[in-house]
Amino acid sequence: MNATVNVLFYKSKLLSNGENPLMLRICKDGKRKYQSLKLSINPKFWDFEKEKPKRNCPNRESIESVISTNLERVRKQILELNVENKDYSAQSLVNQKDKQVTIYTVGDFYKKLLKEMDEGGKYGNWRFYTASNNSLKAFTNGNMDFLFSEIDVAWLNSYEKWLLKRGNIGTTISVQFRTLRAIYNKAIELKCVNKSNFPI
Repeated sequence: MNATVNVLFYKSKLLSNGENPLMLRICKDGKRKYQSLKLSINPKFWDFEKEKPKRNCPNRESIESVISTNLERVRKQILELNVENKDYSAQSLVNQKDKQVTIYTVGDFYKKLLKEMDEGGKYGNWRFYTASNNSLKAFTNGNMDFLFSEIDVAWLNSYEKWLLKRGNIGTTISVQFRTLRAIYNKAIELKCVNKSNFPI
């Protein structure tokens, strides 16, 4: 059974300031676990039907941003675990936050690395990483919203055939695969994907 996650206005706990906490509610196999968003809101500013702050809520955009970021984080964790066909529970999803594990899509990870290299003035591999990013964007028709664990031998073979059809020679293909391997290793180091998934 797949897990579900949603934001919850926690009615059961009233804070001293008259507000109630906002929580993530994670459900799986009939069990529920809650994770604090470290936010609270006055009930008069909460839309209980839409489960989000009302338009007149103070700091509405900031609150919505925190909610959206945390929902996306847990949903990415669920997707990663489902892709890897791993067992997990609502509690283990809650525990993931404490381990500070961040799951990136391939596209987001490239953006992260390129931004860090640009801001740090580290241009040694920037050209190769940019070329790799552009190549993968073309190969996937701009859809870089997939996980490293989805890159398997069949995917790599398809990518190689695509490169060959576009006239890339062996040296160019070798550089593209070597760069992709380096990116994948960085993702493993940052615990964005398990080493057991490494296909290259």
